[in-house]
Amino acid sequence: MVYGGAGSGKSYTVTQFLIVEKLLKYKNKRLLVTRKTNPALIATSYKLFLEWLERFGIKYDEKKSKQIITLPNGSEILFRGMDNYHKIKSSEFNYIWMEEATEFTLQDYLQLKLRLRRANAGQKNQMFLTFNPESSWTTDYFLKQKQSDVGILHTTYKDNIRFLDDDYVKTLEDLINQDLSFYQIYTLGEVAELKNKVYNNYVIVKDVPAKFDEIVYGLDFGYNNPTACLKVGIKDDDIYILDELYETHLTNEDLIEKLKNFVDNRYDEIYSDTEPDRIKEIERAGFNIRAAKKAKQKVANGIDLLKRKKIYIHEDCINTIDEIKNYKYKEDSKGNILDEPVKFKDHAMDAMRYACEYFMGYDETARNIKIKIKRSV
Repeated sequence: MVYGGAGSGKSYTVTQFLIVEKLLKYKNKRLLVTRKTNPALIATSYKLFLEWLERFGIKYDEKKSKQIITLPNGSEILFRGMDNYHKIKSSEFNYIWMEEATEFTLQDYLQLKLRLRRANAGQKNQMFLTFNPESSWTTDYFLKQKQSDVGILHTTYKDNIRFLDDDYVKTLEDLINQDLSFYQIYTLGEVAELKNKVYNNYVIVKDVPAKFDEIVYGLDFGYNNPTACLKVGIKDDDIYILDELYETHLTNEDLIEKLKNFVDNRYDEIYSDTEPDRIKEIERAGFNIRAAKKAKQKVANGIDLLKRKKIYIHEDCINTIDEIKNYKYKEDSKGNILDEPVKFKDHAMDAMRYACEYFMGYDETARNIKIKIKRSV
């Protein structure tokens, strides 16, 4: 089990270890890699394995439709989300990796452990769990009860610091000035409970309506931090997060190229972070973009507005889901709750709030007239 703070290289380390020490060292082994949902699995762990197989120069056979990778020595990697658990009920494995284990339940873990029974020719079958130590079943079951057959590795960003951007390190270290629980979990890699979350009015969905009253976009600029752009559908006053663009190290030229495929209609409104030069360049590329209002009061108003809406998030928007689950209000050193969120892992949350300028930019009468016109076209 590997647990610890953000940026500590947990996933990269386990991926390389499993490839080199388990799958290539011995023939005909079978590994299951799983997350709670299949979309999250494909966007993270699956891509990570492909990346490292390419880096190591290892030939492999990939069956995308079945989500199986086979190595030259007969070892297999199966990728299955627990939302497709029926597909592994009769399967047997030598190794199982539960990535982001806090997403699962104890029952999920116990069910998966029953699949760890494939013959292993003198080698020990093993499970691997990786997670940030937010208070959950993982911390109760493994850290507090101290299971005798479990090895534990604790990591922090300092174990991986030579691979991290200086700005990211500063962000992690500055959490001590923002919120103690975030600092404990993401900087020190210590167990803490996240309280006072901003949003509880959201659900994760597989299906969304075919038509919307309006489509708008929210855009938060970044470079070392992710650039986040959300496609937001408005229907009957409810909010649907339909798609996300979420990437680091995008220049404005890169972003414009991606927006050409991401934005369905150039006339749709994009409400963005306030960076005039970047906005002008995107506008010259033919997009209907304007700066969202970023005054402190507008932030509070935007959050308050979103809290009064029903928010539906498509399951493929894994970064938005990750952020909203952990988005919380600051607490001072005495535990008093402050009326502003922690500035960490909040890029999609900012983009979502910017998209709310659609609601805030029109009075209700004007907006309802606009919706009626669209419905009649």
